[in-house]
Amino acid sequence: SSRQAQGGGAMHMLATLLAASAALVPSARSLPPLRTSAPATVSNRASVHTLRGGAAAGEASASVLASALGWGLTAGAMAIYTPMIATTLAKKNADGMSVSTWSLNLSGFLIFVVYHIRNGYSLSTFLDFAALGLQSAVLLALTARYQRALPPIALLPAASLAAASLLPTAFLGPLQGVAAFITSVALVPQVWRNFAARSRGGWSPISAALSTGGNAARIFTTLTLAEGNPILLAQFAACLLLNGVLLVQALVWD
Repeated sequence: SSRQAQGGGAMHMLATLLAASAALVPSARSLPPLRTSAPATVSNRASVHTLRGGAAAGEASASVLASALGWGLTAGAMAIYTPMIATTLAKKNADGMSVSTWSLNLSGFLIFVVYHIRNGYSLSTFLDFAALGLQSAVLLALTARYQRALPPIALLPAASLAAASLLPTAFLGPLQGVAAFITSVALVPQVWRNFAARSRGGWSPISAALSTGGNAARIFTTLTLAEGNPILLAQFAACLLLNGVLLVQALVWD
């Protein structure tokens, strides 16, 4: 059937993405969570705090601004998909939404959260990931329910959670890199589906605008606080591009 074909296509696309990421993802030692390119004397915990918005004494005004912006983005992540959840519940309809996008999103955020928990990082370093993961889980459930379909890729979050929870710690670094790659390209199925249907696919222009602005701001905070970490810059640049496309689609198409 067409649904099975879509599910198979999504799984094939995911396998391709994961295979491509293997060549791009650094080793466990080279990619701790949200690592800055600071000297080795800076602890991982301090690096994460810095990227999230923690400011050291004596920072220049640009760094102070980036710090405040980082915490603001973390707060904004708490409700970025709320408009879409509210609209989907009100209409009881999820036509146009991509199960693949929400499955990939949720998978990446689950890995991020478990990674931080297993490494003993404070809640403030991954609260935004947890909030985004929860919202993605709600939208995945709503999309599957109203479309009355559960393609194989919808099981990916469970597999990701199991892998992040059970794998030895030595494998968590590369898994974190794979999660960053997955969340960077998670919007591709939704963007493609919208182009095919010439529709915004239920995507909220408010959510798209917030995500676009948020990723642009993250590029600034990465350049200012994380010394232009290339992995983070690539991740946020990809998200900026895809969210920008979704924003245009949401504004142009019904």
